[in-house]
Order: sequence, then structure tokens, then C-alpha cells
Amino acid sequence: MQLKASPRQPLGKRSRRMLREGKLPAIVYGHNTEATPITLDRLEFQKVFVKSGRTHLVDLVLDGDRTEKVLVREIQTHPRRLGPIHVDFYQVNLQEKIEVDVPIHLVGESGPVKQGDADILQPMHSVRVECLPSDIPEAFQVDITPLEEIEAELRVSDLKVPGGVTVLDDPEELIVKIVHKRELKVEEELPAAEAAVPAEGEVAAEGEAPAAEEAETEE
Repeated sequence: MQLKASPRQPLGKRSRRMLREGKLPAIVYGHNTEATPITLDRLEFQKVFVKSGRTHLVDLVLDGDRTEKVLVREIQTHPRRLGPIHVDFYQVNLQEKIEVDVPIHLVGESGPVKQGDADILQPMHSVRVECLPSDIPEAFQVDITPLEEIEAELRVSDLKVPGGVTVLDDPEELIVKIVHKRELKVEEELPAAEAAVPAEGEVAAEGEAPAAEEAETEE
């Protein structure tokens, strides 16, 4: 996967203008590498990131004549704007091992869950590993089909780890467990008069709405 970029000067407040023009500020850094501010096409980055995620190497082409192997390290977003507003890339050395978080994807179906008798508890959604950049797994596929009883579980030590990859998390860390179905408390219906009175939290939320709109207007 290839992504075009061009060097830039630090922007400060001009980053808003860049975003309005469809550009995306970013920075490239790495081991024994000086940090370099760059500019990307915002839509192009989003298309590449859908395919690369944080575990696939990206060919970052600077000014059309220099290509660096990078990983997406961090994406900054805005609380009221869609999409990224800044990206950090980590430039890798293909001969040096790095640490990276690899996502966990649950596959299959547990019998008790399928029957409606249990729920899935998943405390871990990624695993920290160390390996060469070219050996980074796309994801760890965890099949929960063998978990046929309530209280059945899988831990980090149960992962199928490819050669050249070292898991850094505790082997006893819990990844997924089949637990008893959560019991929902059925509340008694309120009389019509009481039901018509908004809750305290609802009143506060309505009172806060104009302030939120004002903040948006000022921005």
C-alpha cells in the first residue's frame, strides 16, 4: 500500500485551514530518525488506513522520490468533527524488531451463547507483541466454538502465535470467557403522572444543550 506525502513547516493554528482544504497534517518519526512534519491528502489516507490498519506496512512516498516503510502509530481526532485531524507514522527498520499491538478477532460461535444462556466477556481486544516489521500478524483469530460450557475461557497462553513473533503480555491474561446471562431487572411501571415528569438528569441535559450549541458556534 502506497501513500503520497509532502514535507511541511509546523502549522500552528493554520491546521484548521489545511483540514478545510482536504489536507491532513502528520509527522514521521522512528529509531535514529529525525521527526519530519508532512502533509497528506485526507481522503487518500482514510482509504489506505481502511486496508492497512495499524499492523500493515505502508509505503510513504515523500515528494515522489523517497519511499519509507511506516506504520500508523497514532491518529488524533476531534470530539465534534468526523475523521482524523493529525496522524503519527513510525518509520521502521526492516532489520530491527519493534513492539506493536495486534488486534484480537473472535470467530465462531459458543453453544451456550447461541442458545441464549450465556454472554461473551472479552477483557482483551489486542495483544502486545515483538517482531520484525515484516512479521507483524494482521490479527489473532480466536475461535470460541470450543467454549461449550459456561465459565469456559481462553487466555493469552492459548493463542496460536506464528514463528518470529514474541507475545509480551502475561500468558495468564484472560482474553475471553463465557459467563452467565446477565439478569435484567424489570422495574415496575410508574403511574402516568410520574412518568410524565422528566428525570433530573434529563432536565440537566436540556439545560446544557444551549451551552453546547454556543461552544460549537464560537468554534
